[in-house]
Amino acid sequence: MILLAGNFTWRGYAVDVAVPVGARPDSKALEWLRHFATTQRRLLVYGDSEEWYAFGPAAFQAEMRDRIERGERLWA
Repeated sequence: MILLAGNFTWRGYAVDVAVPVGARPDSKALEWLRHFATTQRRLLVYGDSEEWYAFGPAAFQAEMRDRIERGERLWA
């Protein structure tokens, strides 16, 4: 994965984006990123070749899901 740290903000919180290098993110790396996001109070968007996911509070997850479903870009 390639990590784009603090790629955009959501309600004042930094959002990190993890972009897969292969077909899907490595499970150990993804586990580390989730732990890092939790302990550092950061938000995370990550994906694979099929789908994107949001990790953080329920409101963040819902908004990112809605934006993804509408085909909006999440970051510049």
